[in-house]
Amino acid sequence: MALIVPFQGILYNQKKVGDIRRVVAPPYDVISPQAQDSFYQRHPQNVIRLILNKETSEDNPQNNRYTRSAAHYRTWLEEGILARSRAPQFYFLQEEFDAALSLPTDGALPATGKIRRGFIGLIRLEEFGTGVVLPHEKTQAKPKADRLALMEACRANFSQIFSLYTDVDGAMAPIYEKVFSSPEGPARDVTDDDGIRHRLWMVSDPQILSKITEIMKPKKIYIADGHHRYETALAYRQRQLGRFPNSTGRESYHFTMMYLAAMEDEGLVILPTHRVVGGVEKFQASSFMEKLSANFSVESFAFNAKNEGMVRDKFLRELASRSDEGRTLGMLLGETTQYFLLSLKDGRFLDEAAPAMSPTLKDLDVNLLHILVFQKLLQIGPQELAAGKNVLYFKEPPEAVQAVQSGRGQIAFFLNPTKVYQVRDVSLAGETMPSKSTFFYPKLLSGLVINPLEPDEEIVVE
Repeated sequence: MALIVPFQGILYNQKKVGDIRRVVAPPYDVISPQAQDSFYQRHPQNVIRLILNKETSEDNPQNNRYTRSAAHYRTWLEEGILARSRAPQFYFLQEEFDAALSLPTDGALPATGKIRRGFIGLIRLEEFGTGVVLPHEKTQAKPKADRLALMEACRANFSQIFSLYTDVDGAMAPIYEKVFSSPEGPARDVTDDDGIRHRLWMVSDPQILSKITEIMKPKKIYIADGHHRYETALAYRQRQLGRFPNSTGRESYHFTMMYLAAMEDEGLVILPTHRVVGGVEKFQASSFMEKLSANFSVESFAFNAKNEGMVRDKFLRELASRSDEGRTLGMLLGETTQYFLLSLKDGRFLDEAAPAMSPTLKDLDVNLLHILVFQKLLQIGPQELAAGKNVLYFKEPPEAVQAVQSGRGQIAFFLNPTKVYQVRDVSLAGETMPSKSTFFYPKLLSGLVINPLEPDEEIVVE
């Protein structure tokens, strides 16, 4: 049973900080060093100082990025920069965005404005084996250690885990309609640097709160984005249980903050993450292409310096058009002026290369790339990927192209996005995708709501 309950969140005090846009930031794991500097300069109380404090050469066990985050957090609470809600609430979030911003365009696309609807609450932590909360991606040790150190120092969730639930019957729809059409409007209305509008409603109506908890009880919860944070919350709970052996099960550390959206929501968008391979020794483009042609039909899109952008758009559109037709990958070789479409000739090739792999995993384009290209032809296996060797990841195709053309990489591979039903099926099968198989867009802003994790505080569960 999924237990999802309202909570007394901590929010920025607008009277103290002014424009909320100046104090929020994207999730820590998508912030570059340059962006980190920018958020530092934007406002002295920007959430960047909590979620991604800067390291210094003088850091030590007593004074480091985590202890500085904790000091800022406590000071801002004491000074009223951050203020806690007086009563338990669910925090409803509506995000308006243009899905075409990350797609190839020739200026002829129709309007593609989308709205994603969801809400933020606390979920009682469940081990993955219980079948209540289901992951779909593999995690790495380093990010989990980083987030656990931050949680230990600050005793708070600064960012939400992004999860999905099924709502075929539309049970949540009337609640969304009531909340989002309320005459008082949202408590927060922020348009971020990417032009995405985030509007937050704070709901404390007891009838709505209990209705949501009841609706969500029988549902399975599919983690979309934030696997590292969920596993960190499990680890933190385990540590707290060691410190407080007489736990009632209602203490704050038995819960974590989560954003939930329906799989059927029309605003749910998954974008691909493209791969750039580099550092492959003795790589020869001609022999690589010859080997590729054994498993793939190859189509080329030649370009020159003047028409590269136009050809790239055409190539990416053709790749996208084949998303539902067959197994097709996109590629750019650093030694050529051609884009290539690679279409799998026969599914038996993948079966022979990975006979023990489940059908749900074989259905993923990312595994087609990893098995038949990375492992079979380039000798880049799971260990190399886990260690961060040979492969760089990019959200935007032009960034991947630039990495190859600048010599940072040897080959760029372009993928169609993973589908929502594939996330569901892989999760239900108890399998996990390779890291960075999904990019749910837009990302949730950090700093809209914070969840405190004081060990002596119990969560109200009715």
